[in-house]
Amino acid sequence: MTKNVKKILIIEDEKILFEMYKFKFSKAGFEVFNSIDVEGGLKIAKKEKPDLIVLDILLPKENGLKFLEKREEIVDIAKIPVIVLSNFDDSETKTRALELGAIDYLIKSNFNPAEILKQLKDHIK
Repeated sequence: MTKNVKKILIIEDEKILFEMYKFKFSKAGFEVFNSIDVEGGLKIAKKEKPDLIVLDILLPKENGLKFLEKREEIVDIAKIPVIVLSNFDDSETKTRALELGAIDYLIKSNFNPAEILKQLKDHIK
C-alpha cells in the first residue's frame, strides 16, 4: 500500500452491512478498518489514525454518541472527521451527534452504497 491510500474506519456491528461497505470503499481505493463497538473503534482510531470514521449509532454496549464524547477527549483522534451512518432517525440524537463534532448524519435507508461513497469522498481530504 502506498502512503496516499486514505483510511476509513467503519464502526458498525451488522456484519453484512460492514462487508458491503468494505467492498465498495476498498474498490474505490480506500483501506478499510472495522470495529463492532465503541471501545474497539477508539483503539483502532488511535492506532490507525483514519482519514474518516463512519459511525453507526446503535451499537452493542455503548452507542455512537458515547464514541463521539470519548473521541473529543483523545487529542490524537479528536479532529478525525466522523460521518454518522445509521437507521436511527431521531432529531435529538442527530442534533447531539452534530454538537459532538460529527460532520454529517446520514440515514442508511436513504442512500445506496455508491451514494454513501460519494458523501465520504466529499468529506475526505
